[in-house]
Amino acid sequence: MLKKGLFLTTTASGAIMFAAFAVAQTDTTTNTTAPVTITGISKTSASSNAATPVKVPLKSTYTASVITKKVLENESPAKTAQEVLAREPSIFVTNNGPGGVNTNVTFRSFNSGQFAETYGGIGLNDAFNGAVTAQADNDNNTLVTSNDFESVQLYRGINNPSVNSYNSLGGTINYVPRQPTDTFGGEVGGNYGSFNTIGYHVTLNTGLVDGVKQVFSFERQNSDGWTQNDKNSGSNLFYGFDAPLNNGATNIYGSFIYNTSAGLVNQLLPVDLLSKYGDTYQLPSSDYLKQNTSTNFAAIGGITQQFTSYLSGDFKAFLAENDYVRTSYCNRAFSNTQDYNISDCNHASNHLYGYYTTTFGFQPSLKLSLPFNTVQVGSNLTFAHLHSREFFANSFNIPQNPQPDGSGNDFWNEHDVRTLGSVYIQDEISLFDDRLKITPGLKYLYAITKDTDQAAYYYPYTGSVSNTEHYLSPTLGMSFAITPQLVAYASYGQNVKFPDITSYYNNIATNSGSVQPVTVKPEYVKDYEVGLRYENGPIVAEANYYREDFLNTFVTTTDLSTGNSTTGNGGSSRYEGEELQLADDFGHIGGDMVPGDFAGYLNFAHNSAIYTSSYTDQFSGISVTSGQSIANVPQNLLSAGANWTNNGYYVGVDMRYIGSQVLNNAAISLPSNFKNGA
Repeated sequence: MLKKGLFLTTTASGAIMFAAFAVAQTDTTTNTTAPVTITGISKTSASSNAATPVKVPLKSTYTASVITKKVLENESPAKTAQEVLAREPSIFVTNNGPGGVNTNVTFRSFNSGQFAETYGGIGLNDAFNGAVTAQADNDNNTLVTSNDFESVQLYRGINNPSVNSYNSLGGTINYVPRQPTDTFGGEVGGNYGSFNTIGYHVTLNTGLVDGVKQVFSFERQNSDGWTQNDKNSGSNLFYGFDAPLNNGATNIYGSFIYNTSAGLVNQLLPVDLLSKYGDTYQLPSSDYLKQNTSTNFAAIGGITQQFTSYLSGDFKAFLAENDYVRTSYCNRAFSNTQDYNISDCNHASNHLYGYYTTTFGFQPSLKLSLPFNTVQVGSNLTFAHLHSREFFANSFNIPQNPQPDGSGNDFWNEHDVRTLGSVYIQDEISLFDDRLKITPGLKYLYAITKDTDQAAYYYPYTGSVSNTEHYLSPTLGMSFAITPQLVAYASYGQNVKFPDITSYYNNIATNSGSVQPVTVKPEYVKDYEVGLRYENGPIVAEANYYREDFLNTFVTTTDLSTGNSTTGNGGSSRYEGEELQLADDFGHIGGDMVPGDFAGYLNFAHNSAIYTSSYTDQFSGISVTSGQSIANVPQNLLSAGANWTNNGYYVGVDMRYIGSQVLNNAAISLPSNFKNGA
């Protein structure tokens, strides 16, 4: 599906008003395509320079890049936080509806539970089900939007322990929180697009008042969506403050995000129905309807302290909540006449699914800056609770009536707790006038998990199962400046992904009161990286090769009639590829005949993912063989763009190509015989 939008933006900074006009086009399906996007034709402040391309840190010992504040300022306001990432190599983003509904992201071939997303260094990944968006059928839960951050740091591979998190197998994406400004100012903007997409935002910076800087921002988006039943609306409120004390030696800071979403979600339908009625077709609401509401908030507060000229610290705490509720209706008389599965039709016509998590914790760190090395130590302690439940009834008003003996109207009523912890030490050593950098690191991670299911329709007996996992993760990175402009680097690391909560479901027996020990093992990965970086004035470039070897690859099986999922281990696998980034801030070209400044970028990635052992899934009976491709991995990704600025006016054009990929089976995360694209 190609989504074409037209938006009009008005911006206020202090007492100066500016207007912006743009045409946006975003690819929202997995089809092989090469969309062209006009990212902006806008008027900004007269002091703005050409939009800076993605910056590549020249002497980093690991594979990394940055999407800068200037780049983000010129992105479409309708883009989600994840859609902004698509300009990077090896990042592929899809969604089923507006406002980030059912967003799916792959990063270097890895699914959204195999890499970490953090906000201000605090993990965003669901502690129980791995992903950040759409995990565990949370169709429209969206916490972080483009209203909440001002730049993005991308760390590919396992990387170093000071930046990676609990799911950092394929990499770590850190959204840098929006910062208040020293001066008073504000911004008002609006946008309109296809599918009756309307949005607006308001931002106020107080400036430095009585030693405190504050920023308030509110954003609202509404859209009818691009199919018949996927309209969605969302609101996002952001607050941030910064209070420098003791002549800058102490700094107290904080960020608060509150986000709500409400709307409908479309369904997967057979190709013959779409061919007959059109790509936007959905079942009429008299036969099927799914309504979703989601409320999320997160608060992060901390203090930084410069103890001496060598020693500094950062001590932060965090609290987050995700409250998702879905109600659905299925006409069972209609469903029984169809030869394909319609979800939420089992047992009763009306279902209510709820998923509620609370997460809080602490994350202290210390940095010792010495003449030839920088030592960092830190830790994280995260506590999380999940209440997952689904109820059924034959009326739209669904009572929530669980019973101790399982005779209520609940399919399941589950309470889970998980404690995640880590401690790390890292050293960055600089030798030979900073030409050689070596970054060894060591991180210890552990997880304590308990799953408790009350007696319900799927669980005749109440039971609980728990276990503890731990792992020691070593990393090593090196970079060497061949010339002042050219740097070579290489890195190695090992890491772990602890099993999702679905790995515990089969251990509470459904036909007896027995509880079996957890047998699913964590995923273990070894990461190898080599690359070259070049920077000469406005020209920056990077080329790299990566390879990641997996043991105990997770395989998730879903019962399409009930929606229940279970996870097991599926042997070994290998992910590898090559990435290229080129960017040039050309500046003024063509003499006096061509006004303004020009900039451009080009990204290319070739990714491959295969099973390196044969495996037969015990639940579905589906087999894979060694050398077979892993599904949902686009083989080639290409993105390119150019922009022009002149006295504050900005024009940008972007292009994206998505190569072929093998598709997953509908009910299991194993490859099918179908391929998407040429």
